[in-house]
Amino acid sequence: MAEKYEVEVFITEEGNVSMRVKGIRGKSCVDKLKALASPLGKVEDVEYTSEYYEQEQKVKQISKQKA
Repeated sequence: MAEKYEVEVFITEEGNVSMRVKGIRGKSCVDKLKALASPLGKVEDVEYTSEYYEQEQKVKQISKQKA
């Protein structure tokens, strides 16, 4: 199952763009934002939320076969 997360995008009257990721713990949120932000231009500032400092969730999928 794919992870669910939310990206909020804010654009000011001056044309500045800011983005916020919700629902991703750990540093993987940075990778998600890089993919979205790179076409928009240079990143000038980064602020990390408390989710960034939380431990990433590891999901292990276990499948059992019937004998």
